[in-house]
Amino acid sequence: MRKTLTLFTRTLLGSAVLWPALASAQPMQALGTVRGTVYDSLTRRPLANAVVEVQETARLTYTDTQGRFTLDSVPVGAQQLTFSSTTLDSLGLYGFARTIEVRTDTRGVVLATPSFRTVYARLCPATDSPPTDSAIVFGTVYDAADRSPINGAQVVLRWFETDAKTRGLQLRTPQRTASTGADGVYGICGVPADLALSTSASHDSAASGVFSTVVGPGRILRRDFYLSRELGNIAVSSGNAASVQGTGRIRGTVRDERGNALVGALVVLTTIDRTTNTDSAGRYHFANVPLGTQELSVRQLGRGALYRIIDVTAREEGAHDFVLPTTTVLATMNVRREASVGADQAGFLRRKNQGFIKVVEREEILKRFDVGSALKRVSGLRVTQQMGTTQVTSTRPFCAGEVPIIIDGVPISSHGNASLFSSTQSVTPPQGDGKGGGSNGPQITMAPPSNTSRIDQLAVNDVIAIEFHAGPATVPMEYWSGPPPQCGLILIWTVFARWR
Repeated sequence: MRKTLTLFTRTLLGSAVLWPALASAQPMQALGTVRGTVYDSLTRRPLANAVVEVQETARLTYTDTQGRFTLDSVPVGAQQLTFSSTTLDSLGLYGFARTIEVRTDTRGVVLATPSFRTVYARLCPATDSPPTDSAIVFGTVYDAADRSPINGAQVVLRWFETDAKTRGLQLRTPQRTASTGADGVYGICGVPADLALSTSASHDSAASGVFSTVVGPGRILRRDFYLSRELGNIAVSSGNAASVQGTGRIRGTVRDERGNALVGALVVLTTIDRTTNTDSAGRYHFANVPLGTQELSVRQLGRGALYRIIDVTAREEGAHDFVLPTTTVLATMNVRREASVGADQAGFLRRKNQGFIKVVEREEILKRFDVGSALKRVSGLRVTQQMGTTQVTSTRPFCAGEVPIIIDGVPISSHGNASLFSSTQSVTPPQGDGKGGGSNGPQITMAPPSNTSRIDQLAVNDVIAIEFHAGPATVPMEYWSGPPPQCGLILIWTVFARWR
């Protein structure tokens, strides 16, 4: 199995596909024309914009939108045709070739990639035929410092799955693992094609970030990894990922679909919990970033979010530009069998099932005139609406000021947000809480995000769910940087979230 796996993944990673090579060059007696079609057997569709080349003469052409091509002035006789495309390259599939007999007018030539059944049979011989929802992930694991392949690295893929035998929505997390060979190559069979896979790799003290990957309808995906000890240090940093420093640099721009700079867009390195905002020219920059493969996201309220997997390597400043349209279509994350659940919804359901938060869901929200009225359904919150503004505070003792609010993972104290409430929030720990307590104990002073203007901009039709964390113990730290807010946190999920 291992020998077969390594052989085939090497083939996928760029070795020439094993079609018969041209035995001997034919004397050019005459020239002919070759007409045909390039077909992607993985997606079962013609392959548009593919490059078709005559190996002997280097004459090439491109396929049209129907995958059709015409090659003129091709020497008559046995000729080897190669084909490639950016679509196949993105999957790590290239080097396809076929030898044909060229006549004066040769028609009906079909150049095709191997079918998924063929690929699966060679990579996963233990199974007679691939399951209808099964996919393959393969690639190479490299050292981010010098880009050398890593032997013995472990790759882990996890996903969400519902348990049909239990009542209600019970989530499980199956996983597949593989180790790399001496060439750094790995291959994993039997993963879902349509679900988001939590993806990571590690070797000794080096690691990549953890990020989400969707294989897609082609059912084959190449995913390379770059590992570093700088990212590996997150595991020993007591969960304070933002404090981990590195030697990498990242820069880029964020623009709308018309090319205009987006000011104040939130740019997040999710693995290390580091954020910045774009400047007046739509530019952003990160310094001292840990090397390695990780996730970069861009968000702006009203435009949703984009996510991109990036490789941060030594001696190279990565440039990553984004175009963030008004309505962003996100890669969906489903849950196998009975439910389709996105990453944000999965986290919401997990926290809800634990029973430590208070929630208002869509059915109840749609009964209300506005979001402020929906928030009044949450015990522990005091909602004041007047003069077209909404203020939300906690009813807990010793809490003053507004409760911080996160919308689709974005703090609503974003660039240019006006605030009716501008004073700081002071929290004095009650007596006997073990933190130096008593009314004379130390104060924690923080400037709360304003929730005044942003809540009133939300339409109830756009809100899917609201969750309230009454105290710091239950606050999900992936949505909050720094010490957890002592007076709680509100998470609002809209149609722009990764819900389905």
